[in-house]
Amino acid sequence: MGWAARRFLAANPLAPAIDVRVIIPARDESAVIAACVTSVLGEAAEVVVVDDASSDGTGAIAAAAGARVVRLDGDPPAGWLGKPRACLAGAEGATTTWLAFVDADVVLAPGALATMAAATRSTSTSIVGGLECRSFWERLLLPELGLALTQEGFPPGFASGQCFLVRRDHYEAVGGHGHPSVRGSVVDDRSLALALGGHDARLAPALMTARMYAGWSEIRAGLTKNSAALHDRPARHLAWLLAPVASRRPWAAVVVSAGGRLVAGQNPAYGLLSPLARLVLAGFAVESRARARTGRTVEWKGRPVPAPSQPGPRAARRQPSLTG
Repeated sequence: MGWAARRFLAANPLAPAIDVRVIIPARDESAVIAACVTSVLGEAAEVVVVDDASSDGTGAIAAAAGARVVRLDGDPPAGWLGKPRACLAGAEGATTTWLAFVDADVVLAPGALATMAAATRSTSTSIVGGLECRSFWERLLLPELGLALTQEGFPPGFASGQCFLVRRDHYEAVGGHGHPSVRGSVVDDRSLALALGGHDARLAPALMTARMYAGWSEIRAGLTKNSAALHDRPARHLAWLLAPVASRRPWAAVVVSAGGRLVAGQNPAYGLLSPLARLVLAGFAVESRARARTGRTVEWKGRPVPAPSQPGPRAARRQPSLTG
């Protein structure tokens, strides 16, 4: 928790404007794309929405909101996942100093990208923001997941694909999302950060809000898709999840959960259900590991996505780059 406190990033109204192209990969995001585009128009030199074969009018809504739309049709080629392909397509031809990859369900505060650039000396930085939770399962599970990750300590090379800012020349030098360890990665944000080196991840609830998953089905699919790839030491991850509620003082976990939720702007009453939340999250982690071991896929945005195990940050750093 002390580490987390040092990683908080507050808005900086004095941060100088930056030259940035914002790239928003989007697949069937008609409900949220306009708000995302509107939130970044004020500080972006260019806003490019990559419409990844959407069937709900996402591209038309994005264009009406003021973005330039790049349309991709069909499924990604072998060895690629949809989001890395869309991100690379959105970066093509850019001449700006910075590139920002922003998820379609994100709404950025004014000056967020300038604040991020001013606060880092690295070639890339990313932020984890506040959560918009509407359903029971969102309110129960997602704040608890964030608290558990903070207590455990974010994995080495942690990065957030919700809002990822990178210097364009460094991005191009490693091949960007076309890097061999990134193009087919379920956690492409982390893989890209490791390929770039020296990534600076921050917690910034004042700079960004996002509705990560809408209800039980999306939560299960999303967490099952990501957990095995993110945690290369599953036993340790399960221990961090379950130890607080399996101790002699499970009430302490309830108190910490309620307090953490209150600080994050969430309903602290859900902290009373902290043991249930952690059991469910542990179940997702076990399912994700089982799918990784058996090669079963997860359905996400209408496409099958593998749930591979993560070779670990050292192995990821040994992946060859396109430049050498």
